[in-house]
Amino acid sequence: MTEHAELAALLAQLLPAGELLAGTLSKRRRRSSPYERVALRPVELKGRLHYQAAYHTADKVFHKNLMPDEAGELILKLLAEEYRQALFCTADADYQVLVSKKGAAKVLRLPLSRRREETALEHDRPKKYILQEGTAYPFLVELGIMNSSGQVLAKRYHKFRQLNKYLEIVEDCLPQLRRRGTEPISVVDFGSGRAYLTFALYYYLVEHLGMAVQITGLDLKEDVVTFCSETARKLGFKQLEFVCADIRDFRSEGKVDLVVSLHACDTATDFALTQAVKWGAEVILAVPCCQHEVSAQLETGAQPVLLQHGIMKERAASLLTDAARGKLLETKGYSVQIMEFIDLEHTPKNLLIRALRGGCAEREQARREYMAFKEYWGIKPTLERLLEDVPADPTA
Repeated sequence: MTEHAELAALLAQLLPAGELLAGTLSKRRRRSSPYERVALRPVELKGRLHYQAAYHTADKVFHKNLMPDEAGELILKLLAEEYRQALFCTADADYQVLVSKKGAAKVLRLPLSRRREETALEHDRPKKYILQEGTAYPFLVELGIMNSSGQVLAKRYHKFRQLNKYLEIVEDCLPQLRRRGTEPISVVDFGSGRAYLTFALYYYLVEHLGMAVQITGLDLKEDVVTFCSETARKLGFKQLEFVCADIRDFRSEGKVDLVVSLHACDTATDFALTQAVKWGAEVILAVPCCQHEVSAQLETGAQPVLLQHGIMKERAASLLTDAARGKLLETKGYSVQIMEFIDLEHTPKNLLIRALRGGCAEREQARREYMAFKEYWGIKPTLERLLEDVPADPTA
């Protein structure tokens, strides 16, 4: 097809030669599409180059091994019918593919994010984290997670794993963030606290990937902001600032591309999500905490078996709150995935809401589903009220 001629030529160059190190197809055209994204990586089977396609649903992954020509045919078919963007990583550069509503594919060459030695061809390769134990990262040493030899301190190992999980999630969002091409990316982290994740995000985007980024961390505690600001100065993280401000009052002068809200208590998460929608943020990452509001609205008599015990009512309220948040974001044009963030053994607040701008085409259906949901449970979360006067982005 002529709309994909440039892409077809690129794939014909990369795939047979084994130059494609990783690929991701995302941003579904229709909510009815069975897979949220498809990832590809090279593998060696019986001494021959193949590409393994990983089809991701909300909670499962299905794999299929393909010859290079089959992989090329699959990519062209999926971008013609199912997905609107892709990111292909090579040893020399990254290539972002954007497909217009009329079906035309545009290929953008971007700075590389992955080196060849980072990609193994073994079929069952060991897990390779972005942050490697044995490498002394100055920000991890400064924050007391590693020693100067690169050894993770025993008491901080769960935090080290959490940082890697967080960066993996951010990595999956890179195609969405890179829709702005070479323009600097603006990030706001609401409730950044001691900023372990904020420093890790800066390191990954700026030091590791070489991207142009400005990150602002917000917190209400002046002593915490002072500590984080001094740490950023010591590390030479010049495009990272910390501000003492409330989520409800903070205003950004320009567009914000990525909004992060991790463990903001109760309805503070809702104010962060609302601000993100107002800004038209490309990516929203939120780990809610302490959802008390909906618990107070639930009538035990409606579901006595589930709600008569306090601990079960509390957990049910948390799930209902996050389900409502996800559906409300869909009504504003975001595609939403709710996933496990960190093992339950470390914290019960382990659900992460990931929302990508422009991925939900059926907003009216999402609105109907939300109305039926809230009426069944007899609830009205704060986020619904906050978003009532916020128009959906027509360009999303």
